[in-house]
Amino acid sequence: MIPTAEQIDRLLHPLAPDLAKEADALLDLRELLMTKGHAGKCVRAFFHLFAAAKQDTRPKLAPLQAWLEEHLEISVHADGRELETLPVELHAIEDLDSFCMRSIKKVRMDRSFAARRLDLAFRYKGLAV
Repeated sequence: MIPTAEQIDRLLHPLAPDLAKEADALLDLRELLMTKGHAGKCVRAFFHLFAAAKQDTRPKLAPLQAWLEEHLEISVHADGRELETLPVELHAIEDLDSFCMRSIKKVRMDRSFAARRLDLAFRYKGLAV
């Protein structure tokens, strides 16, 4: 289900005054969410906004973080088939690189997939690739 403009605005509007310098990023994220645009770009935008936010603004990102965690997942593929999906868990102490490395390590260290090459991709829940 594509969220309504009102739902998206409830997530992003409280951020606008404190992140005015990031207006382009907020507008890009709004467009991505309204159209179910590239899920990975949504995650990247979250970490961009988090990095730009001052310490007292970061708690205002919690509803956006919760929404992304509820509606996005990581799909793990190998040899043309899906092996599993992982939840998106955005830890506010991380940056995008740390998040991706944690996800990759989880798949490589905690699993015993026979495939030599694994592909991970963000997607909206309920959308098969």
